[in-house]
Amino acid sequence: MNNIEKNIDIDYKKFSKFKEKIDIGIGFILDNLYEYGPTFQEKSKLYSVFNVESNNDITRIYINFSVEGFPNSGEEYIELDNENNVLTRRIIKFPKLKKPVILIATTMLSVLLAIIVIPWIFLNSDNVDPLYKSGKVLWLKSEKPFYQEIVNYQGPEATTNNLTTWQIDNTDKSTYVALIKLQLINETANTITVNIDENCAELLASNGVTYSPANTILRAKAADSQNKNFEVKDFVPLWGDITLVQGTQVSGYIIADLPKDVTIRRLRWTSSDTVTINY
Repeated sequence: MNNIEKNIDIDYKKFSKFKEKIDIGIGFILDNLYEYGPTFQEKSKLYSVFNVESNNDITRIYINFSVEGFPNSGEEYIELDNENNVLTRRIIKFPKLKKPVILIATTMLSVLLAIIVIPWIFLNSDNVDPLYKSGKVLWLKSEKPFYQEIVNYQGPEATTNNLTTWQIDNTDKSTYVALIKLQLINETANTITVNIDENCAELLASNGVTYSPANTILRAKAADSQNKNFEVKDFVPLWGDITLVQGTQVSGYIIADLPKDVTIRRLRWTSSDTVTINY
């Protein structure tokens, strides 16, 4: 019995035509356990498939994973193309332990204090960061937009995890790439899933036109070398479905294509919450 068979519990009769893709997908997961983080990486896990979707030459496999010592299971999915190349892996939900009553009470008290104290600080301080705003559950911290004809950065390749040089070009000579670095922080919700795509934000520009974020994943192409003139050293694409438990955050860049004589005046975040930042 191979390593995969020891770690999965699947009714292949239900997903018989996807057996090869399921085995490849779970094999990829087992080879990349570091994605679970230190809490779950070394613990014994049992995998099961609860759904498979296939369209437009892409197969998405939904997987439950049970972790030793945790009563609830986690969820993730993995996408493969027609040639069985792994395209995407996304952890949707991590297992959770039941919270003790004292911890719940402490958390509720902390949330109550935050609701009272944080708005008071913002209303009574002359030094409040205007690029740090809150919605109902999300806090959004932004840096000022900046603009480049090309974005050049280094990051891991999805399937091999090898460090690769990437490049995002402007769409034509009359445009440039607008970049905004964001921090999304879940302050109060137990968990929240943020869908970061073309509809996650509205970018009002100086010409009165509203622009949408561009897909940082599809736009990035492997480059032969690093271009120091356009290098963004801390560039991390902010894209896809991201689940944040309370008190956690995610940081990265969104981009948009703008005419060269146009700048961004306002960002209105609309995914899972509404937050507006003026520049």
